[in-house]
Amino acid sequence: MTDQTIQAAAHKIVYILVAEQGLRAGEGMTRQQLSEDLARHGISDSDQRAALSLAIHKGWLQKGPEDEVQLTEEGFDLDFTQ
Repeated sequence: MTDQTIQAAAHKIVYILVAEQGLRAGEGMTRQQLSEDLARHGISDSDQRAALSLAIHKGWLQKGPEDEVQLTEEGFDLDFTQ
């Protein structure tokens, strides 16, 4: 997976959380639920791991309690037109 592909997958993860799941900053879902949703969108397990790592590193997502992935304020405000 190229850096550009990982970046696109990370954007897609945040888009899914905001636009499809209707989450706001501070809200999240379990990694299992997110993984199932991402698989339906054609994102493989290895691509999910790389994209999640990038999204957390960029501050768009954070690890929450009980294996939850939470949307941050920065992730919620992400401009998807970039």
